[in-house]
Amino acid sequence: MKEHKPFSIRIVIYPLLLILIIAVYKNHTGNSKSISPDTNRTHVKTIIIPPPNAIKVGELYAPYYIDEHSTLKTIINNLQDRCSGNEACEVNQAFTYVSHIPYVRSNKHRTPVEVINKNGGDCDEKAQLLAMILLETHHNCLLVYTKDHAFIAVEINNPSKMDPNSARLTIGGKEYFYAEVTDPKGYVGKFNDIYPHQFQGIYHVNEKKNIPIESIQPIL
Repeated sequence: MKEHKPFSIRIVIYPLLLILIIAVYKNHTGNSKSISPDTNRTHVKTIIIPPPNAIKVGELYAPYYIDEHSTLKTIINNLQDRCSGNEACEVNQAFTYVSHIPYVRSNKHRTPVEVINKNGGDCDEKAQLLAMILLETHHNCLLVYTKDHAFIAVEINNPSKMDPNSARLTIGGKEYFYAEVTDPKGYVGKFNDIYPHQFQGIYHVNEKKNIPIESIQPIL
């Protein structure tokens, strides 16, 4: 007669424990979100995460993306080589470069470097790119917001060389000229049909601070 070995409870418990461990692991990994680095930001000296659920222009969060970026070094060097330190030349070259990037609408925000890589951006994205270039070339500028638009106003140290009819803003005795990069026929100082009473926010890019709207004196 064949001998029967006594039943061991371990035969049942061990497989059940294994199944339970696998189930818990799958549930944990299924609920977790993998975070992959943004290759376009790997060289950013300082990364600041924008406020959650921010609306592109309305929440005024674009300044969070403005920072010095090594990806721009080649562009900056080319601009500076062409201009040999001439302020007006550097500003106009930067303006022309960004203006020639196609206007492309998007519900998802693109960083300035993504605007370069993808060759497209909307008003606030192109304005941020121009702001980054001006920041790198040490030109003061303002990032101006309305309800549904954004543009740059750039300081010109010798405004007497500008067209006296140029659209500009003054703050603290300094003059900042409109620089609307969404207009393919635009130029620094061209009025974009946006008046100061339409402004909802002004950000000084170089000083990294908001400017009270009431402190701006328009000169049109």
